[in-house]
Amino acid sequence: MSALAQAYMPSPRIALRVWRRDLRVFAKVWKQGLLPQFFDPLFYLMAMGFGLGTYLARVKGIPYREFIAPGLVASSVMWAASFETTWNIYFKMEEKRLYDAILATPVEVPDLVAGEVLWAATRAIVYGTTFLAIVTAFGLVASPWALAVPPFLALGGACFGMLGTSFTALTPRVDLYSYYFTLFITPMFLFSGIFYPFDKLPDWVSTVAWFTPLYHLVNITRSLILHPDLVTVLGNALWLAVLTALLFAVPVRAMRRRLVA
Repeated sequence: MSALAQAYMPSPRIALRVWRRDLRVFAKVWKQGLLPQFFDPLFYLMAMGFGLGTYLARVKGIPYREFIAPGLVASSVMWAASFETTWNIYFKMEEKRLYDAILATPVEVPDLVAGEVLWAATRAIVYGTTFLAIVTAFGLVASPWALAVPPFLALGGACFGMLGTSFTALTPRVDLYSYYFTLFITPMFLFSGIFYPFDKLPDWVSTVAWFTPLYHLVNITRSLILHPDLVTVLGNALWLAVLTALLFAVPVRAMRRRLVA
Protein backbone atom coordinates (compact mmCIF):
# COMPACT_ATOMS: atom_id res chain seq x y z
CA MET A 1 0.00 0.00 0.00
CA SER A 2 1.35 3.44 -0.91
CA ALA A 3 2.22 6.02 1.72
CA LEU A 4 -0.60 8.23 0.47
CA ALA A 5 -3.15 5.48 0.90
CA GLN A 6 -1.83 4.68 4.38
CA ALA A 7 -2.16 8.32 5.36
CA TYR A 8 -5.83 8.55 4.39
CA MET A 9 -7.21 5.00 4.49
CA PRO A 10 -9.24 4.34 7.65
CA SER A 11 -9.41 0.99 9.42
CA PRO A 12 -13.05 -0.22 9.29
CA ARG A 13 -12.60 -2.12 12.56
CA ILE A 14 -11.28 0.89 14.47
CA ALA A 15 -13.72 3.32 12.83
CA LEU A 16 -16.56 1.10 14.06
CA ARG A 17 -15.22 1.47 17.60
CA VAL A 18 -15.53 5.25 17.30
CA TRP A 19 -19.04 4.76 15.94
CA ARG A 20 -19.91 2.41 18.82
CA ARG A 21 -18.79 4.98 21.37
CA ASP A 22 -21.15 7.57 19.84
CA LEU A 23 -23.97 5.04 19.78
CA ARG A 24 -23.56 4.34 23.48
CA VAL A 25 -23.67 8.04 24.30
CA PHE A 26 -26.76 8.54 22.12
CA ALA A 27 -28.50 5.62 23.83
CA LYS A 28 -28.34 7.62 27.08
CA VAL A 29 -29.46 11.01 25.73
CA TRP A 30 -31.70 10.14 22.75
CA LYS A 31 -34.86 11.50 24.39
CA GLN A 32 -33.36 14.98 24.76
CA GLY A 33 -31.55 14.85 21.41
CA LEU A 34 -34.22 13.36 19.16
CA LEU A 35 -37.22 15.61 19.70
CA PRO A 36 -35.91 19.12 18.81
CA GLN A 37 -34.67 18.18 15.35
CA PHE A 38 -37.70 15.96 14.75
CA PHE A 39 -40.22 18.73 15.37
CA ASP A 40 -38.67 21.15 12.87
CA PRO A 41 -39.69 19.30 9.66
CA LEU A 42 -42.98 18.31 11.30
CA PHE A 43 -43.88 21.97 11.84
CA TYR A 44 -43.00 22.72 8.21
CA LEU A 45 -45.20 19.85 7.05
CA MET A 46 -48.13 21.12 9.08
CA ALA A 47 -47.65 24.78 8.14
CA MET A 48 -46.84 24.33 4.46
CA GLY A 49 -48.58 21.07 3.60
CA PHE A 50 -51.75 21.43 5.62
CA GLY A 51 -51.73 25.24 5.75
CA LEU A 52 -50.51 26.57 2.42
CA GLY A 53 -51.55 23.28 0.82
CA THR A 54 -55.21 24.16 1.30
CA TYR A 55 -54.71 27.10 -1.12
CA LEU A 56 -52.10 25.56 -3.42
CA ALA A 57 -53.71 22.29 -4.40
CA ARG A 58 -51.23 20.72 -6.83
CA VAL A 59 -47.69 21.10 -8.16
CA LYS A 60 -47.00 19.37 -11.47
CA GLY A 61 -50.14 17.33 -10.97
CA ILE A 62 -49.02 16.17 -7.50
CA PRO A 63 -51.01 17.16 -4.39
CA TYR A 64 -48.94 19.79 -2.61
CA ARG A 65 -48.75 17.82 0.63
CA GLU A 66 -47.35 14.84 -1.23
CA PHE A 67 -44.95 17.09 -3.16
CA ILE A 68 -43.24 18.57 -0.08
CA ALA A 69 -43.32 15.51 2.20
CA PRO A 70 -40.39 13.64 0.53
CA GLY A 71 -38.30 16.80 0.54
CA LEU A 72 -38.88 17.25 4.25
CA VAL A 73 -37.74 13.68 4.83
CA ALA A 74 -34.51 14.60 3.04
CA SER A 75 -34.14 17.85 4.97
CA SER A 76 -34.43 16.01 8.30
CA VAL A 77 -31.32 14.08 7.25
CA MET A 78 -29.49 17.32 6.47
CA TRP A 79 -30.30 18.90 9.83
CA ALA A 80 -29.48 15.77 11.83
CA ALA A 81 -26.09 15.13 10.20
CA SER A 82 -25.16 18.83 10.16
CA PHE A 83 -25.82 19.42 13.86
CA GLU A 84 -24.02 16.19 14.76
CA THR A 85 -20.86 17.11 12.87
CA THR A 86 -20.71 20.80 13.77
CA TRP A 87 -21.64 21.70 17.34
CA ASN A 88 -21.21 18.17 18.71
CA ILE A 89 -17.83 17.52 17.13
CA TYR A 90 -16.53 20.97 18.05
CA PHE A 91 -17.57 20.38 21.66
CA LYS A 92 -15.79 17.00 21.74
CA MET A 93 -12.71 18.40 20.03
CA GLU A 94 -12.26 21.77 21.76
CA GLU A 95 -14.25 21.79 25.00
CA LYS A 96 -13.92 18.25 26.34
CA ARG A 97 -10.65 17.52 24.48
CA LEU A 98 -12.08 14.06 23.88
CA TYR A 99 -10.27 13.62 20.59
CA ASP A 100 -6.91 14.10 22.30
CA ALA A 101 -7.72 11.11 24.48
CA ILE A 102 -9.03 9.04 21.56
CA LEU A 103 -5.93 9.69 19.45
CA ALA A 104 -3.75 8.53 22.35
CA THR A 105 -5.16 5.05 21.63
CA PRO A 106 -4.58 3.06 18.40
CA VAL A 107 -7.21 5.26 16.71
CA GLU A 108 -5.76 7.38 13.89
CA VAL A 109 -7.25 10.55 12.40
CA PRO A 110 -8.77 8.79 9.33
CA ASP A 111 -10.43 6.26 11.67
CA LEU A 112 -11.80 9.09 13.78
CA VAL A 113 -13.21 10.98 10.79
CA ALA A 114 -14.71 7.82 9.27
CA GLY A 115 -16.29 6.83 12.58
CA GLU A 116 -17.83 10.25 13.14
CA VAL A 117 -19.20 10.42 9.59
CA LEU A 118 -20.58 6.90 9.95
CA TRP A 119 -22.29 7.97 13.15
CA ALA A 120 -23.72 11.07 11.44
CA ALA A 121 -25.15 8.78 8.74
CA THR A 122 -26.64 6.52 11.43
CA ARG A 123 -28.25 9.42 13.21
CA ALA A 124 -29.58 10.69 9.88
CA ILE A 125 -31.28 7.31 9.33
CA VAL A 126 -32.91 7.56 12.76
CA TYR A 127 -34.35 11.00 12.07
CA GLY A 128 -35.16 10.37 8.43
CA THR A 129 -36.96 7.06 8.90
CA THR A 130 -38.85 8.41 11.90
CA PHE A 131 -40.13 11.29 9.82
CA LEU A 132 -40.84 8.94 6.91
CA ALA A 133 -43.07 6.96 9.26
CA ILE A 134 -44.94 10.16 10.15
CA VAL A 135 -45.36 11.03 6.48
CA THR A 136 -46.69 7.52 5.87
CA ALA A 137 -49.17 7.89 8.74
CA PHE A 138 -50.49 11.06 7.09
CA GLY A 139 -51.12 9.07 3.90
CA LEU A 140 -48.52 10.98 1.85
CA VAL A 141 -46.60 7.97 0.51
CA ALA A 142 -47.73 6.82 -2.92
CA SER A 143 -45.26 4.00 -3.67
CA PRO A 144 -44.12 0.85 -1.82
CA TRP A 145 -40.61 1.73 -3.02
CA ALA A 146 -40.53 4.10 -0.04
CA LEU A 147 -39.23 1.06 1.87
CA ALA A 148 -35.98 1.50 -0.08
CA VAL A 149 -35.45 5.05 1.20
CA PRO A 150 -33.34 4.38 4.39
CA PRO A 151 -30.09 3.34 2.63
CA PHE A 152 -30.19 6.53 0.59
CA LEU A 153 -30.85 8.54 3.75
CA ALA A 154 -27.65 7.02 5.12
CA LEU A 155 -25.79 8.10 2.00
CA GLY A 156 -27.17 11.62 2.28
CA GLY A 157 -26.32 11.68 5.98
CA ALA A 158 -22.75 10.64 5.21
CA CYS A 159 -22.45 13.43 2.64
CA PHE A 160 -23.75 16.11 4.99
CA GLY A 161 -21.67 14.58 7.77
CA MET A 162 -18.55 14.92 5.63
CA LEU A 163 -19.41 18.55 4.84
CA GLY A 164 -20.01 19.37 8.51
CA THR A 165 -16.87 17.58 9.66
CA SER A 166 -14.83 19.41 7.03
CA PHE A 167 -16.12 22.79 8.18
CA THR A 168 -15.57 21.92 11.84
CA ALA A 169 -12.02 20.76 11.18
CA LEU A 170 -11.25 24.01 9.37
CA THR A 171 -13.08 26.58 11.49
CA PRO A 172 -11.04 28.24 14.24
CA ARG A 173 -13.99 29.60 16.25
CA VAL A 174 -17.39 28.29 17.25
CA ASP A 175 -19.15 31.54 16.34
CA LEU A 176 -18.38 30.90 12.66
CA TYR A 177 -21.07 28.22 12.61
CA SER A 178 -23.61 31.00 12.16
CA TYR A 179 -22.13 31.55 8.68
CA TYR A 180 -22.25 27.84 7.88
CA PHE A 181 -25.92 27.49 8.75
CA THR A 182 -27.10 30.91 7.54
CA LEU A 183 -25.20 31.03 4.25
CA PHE A 184 -25.08 27.34 3.35
CA ILE A 185 -27.56 25.09 5.16
CA THR A 186 -30.57 27.45 5.21
CA PRO A 187 -30.30 28.43 1.50
CA MET A 188 -30.10 24.73 0.63
CA PHE A 189 -33.25 24.11 2.62
CA LEU A 190 -35.07 26.87 0.75
CA PHE A 191 -33.68 26.34 -2.76
CA SER A 192 -33.39 22.58 -3.23
CA GLY A 193 -36.84 21.94 -4.64
CA ILE A 194 -38.55 20.97 -1.39
CA PHE A 195 -41.35 23.52 -1.50
CA TYR A 196 -41.61 24.35 -5.22
CA PRO A 197 -40.11 23.33 -8.58
CA PHE A 198 -37.56 25.53 -10.30
CA ASP A 199 -39.66 26.16 -13.42
CA LYS A 200 -40.44 29.80 -12.66
CA LEU A 201 -37.06 30.75 -11.21
CA PRO A 202 -34.03 32.01 -13.19
CA ASP A 203 -31.96 29.25 -14.75
CA TRP A 204 -28.93 30.05 -12.60
CA VAL A 205 -30.87 29.08 -9.45
CA SER A 206 -31.42 25.53 -10.66
CA THR A 207 -27.80 25.37 -11.82
CA VAL A 208 -26.49 26.35 -8.39
CA ALA A 209 -28.97 24.00 -6.70
CA TRP A 210 -27.67 21.10 -8.78
CA PHE A 211 -24.30 21.40 -7.06
CA THR A 212 -25.82 21.09 -3.58
CA PRO A 213 -26.30 17.67 -1.93
CA LEU A 214 -29.82 18.34 -0.65
CA TYR A 215 -31.09 18.83 -4.21
CA HIS A 216 -29.98 15.32 -5.10
CA LEU A 217 -31.29 13.75 -1.90
CA VAL A 218 -34.68 15.42 -2.47
CA ASN A 219 -34.77 13.95 -5.99
CA ILE A 220 -34.08 10.49 -4.58
CA THR A 221 -36.69 10.59 -1.82
CA ARG A 222 -39.35 12.16 -4.03
CA SER A 223 -38.77 9.57 -6.72
CA LEU A 224 -38.93 6.59 -4.34
CA ILE A 225 -41.90 7.88 -2.35
CA LEU A 226 -44.04 9.10 -5.24
CA HIS A 227 -43.02 7.74 -8.66
CA PRO A 228 -39.92 5.50 -8.72
CA ASP A 229 -37.41 6.12 -11.48
CA LEU A 230 -34.24 4.03 -11.43
CA VAL A 231 -32.15 6.48 -13.44
CA THR A 232 -33.09 9.40 -11.15
CA VAL A 233 -32.35 7.46 -7.99
CA LEU A 234 -29.03 5.94 -9.06
CA GLY A 235 -27.78 9.08 -10.82
CA ASN A 236 -28.36 11.30 -7.81
CA ALA A 237 -27.00 8.65 -5.43
CA LEU A 238 -23.80 8.44 -7.47
CA TRP A 239 -23.38 12.22 -7.21
CA LEU A 240 -23.69 12.04 -3.40
CA ALA A 241 -21.28 9.10 -3.14
CA VAL A 242 -18.63 10.79 -5.28
CA LEU A 243 -18.83 14.06 -3.34
CA THR A 244 -18.57 12.22 -0.02
CA ALA A 245 -15.51 10.28 -1.17
CA LEU A 246 -13.78 13.34 -2.62
CA LEU A 247 -14.25 15.35 0.57
CA PHE A 248 -12.80 12.72 2.91
CA ALA A 249 -9.23 14.01 2.65
CA VAL A 250 -10.26 17.53 3.74
CA PRO A 251 -11.19 16.82 7.39
CA VAL A 252 -8.43 14.22 7.70
CA ARG A 253 -5.73 16.74 6.74
CA ALA A 254 -7.25 19.57 8.78
CA MET A 255 -7.74 17.46 11.92
CA ARG A 256 -4.28 15.98 11.62
CA ARG A 257 -2.77 19.49 11.61
CA ARG A 258 -5.05 20.57 14.43
CA LEU A 259 -4.79 17.59 16.76
CA VAL A 260 -1.54 15.81 15.98
CA ALA A 261 0.97 18.32 14.62
